[in-house]
Amino acid sequence: MSNITLDPIRLEAIMQFVNEHGESEACKEFGINIESLHRYQRFKRFKDTKQPKILLLDVETTPLKVYTFEIRKQYIPHTSIIDDSFLICWSCKWLFDSNIMSDVLTPQEAIEKNDNRIVNSIWKVMESADVICSHNGKRFDLPYLNYRFVMNGLKPPSPFQTIDTLEKTKRHFRFSSNRLDYLGMLIRNKGKIKTDLDLWKGCLEGDQESLDNMVAYNKEDVNLLEEVYVFIRPFIHSHFNTAIYQESTEPSCPTCGSVDITECGHYTTMVNRYLAFRCNSCGAICRSRVPDVPVDMKKAILRSTAR
Repeated sequence: MSNITLDPIRLEAIMQFVNEHGESEACKEFGINIESLHRYQRFKRFKDTKQPKILLLDVETTPLKVYTFEIRKQYIPHTSIIDDSFLICWSCKWLFDSNIMSDVLTPQEAIEKNDNRIVNSIWKVMESADVICSHNGKRFDLPYLNYRFVMNGLKPPSPFQTIDTLEKTKRHFRFSSNRLDYLGMLIRNKGKIKTDLDLWKGCLEGDQESLDNMVAYNKEDVNLLEEVYVFIRPFIHSHFNTAIYQESTEPSCPTCGSVDITECGHYTTMVNRYLAFRCNSCGAICRSRVPDVPVDMKKAILRSTAR
């Protein structure tokens, strides 16, 4: 979905044809499969409604340079640090937008270990985000950026919500590996761009080709992150409520914002019952906020003791 570049006139024609003749006939008429048609429908809804600004973010940093007497696993004290870590580049994109934003050190900035310019540029992008999505972002990307913000004299960016795809895959799935590279192979049969330590060494030395390759690696991670997020999104419990950002006045999927929802049974708690709904766009399950238990029945409900 992130790579949709469909001509707006053709998109409108497809949507109009669907309304008049149905999905099956539209697939035949325009030579597309049903999955593509559903992607186009989601894309159209996304463009036509007010949406939260969801930023998919990834950063690349330099390794620490330290003194050590041996290479076996050991504790290295802070007094052994020769050069601290700094930001090499960042890449990000708005959800379902084909444009990837990025910034990278110049060769001179890399040699001087000066990331002030690119730290300021990512701060400005984050300042306008409602939600930031990253893989291991809660433990690495976001704390690391805070570290570089404070070291470069910046204040915290405006409040935003977070989605950490690593955290969510660990909580809701049992994949053989939760690494972004492995998830990419499962979802699209294509993982991360292969790299080795020489790439980071080249960046530290201010080699322009290495810096260019690092940005390419970083951008591909963002593309992959988007596909992983959309893939697992229906399974994420307590997902931020998209409908609030859309200022929707009709029942909408809290996960993706679609109004195309279907009743699918009940969600029950210890003392209440609510109507449950499935989103026909993203597949997520949500529930009503109003209980579905008659008043006379509710008065007779008991519950077990806490302990």
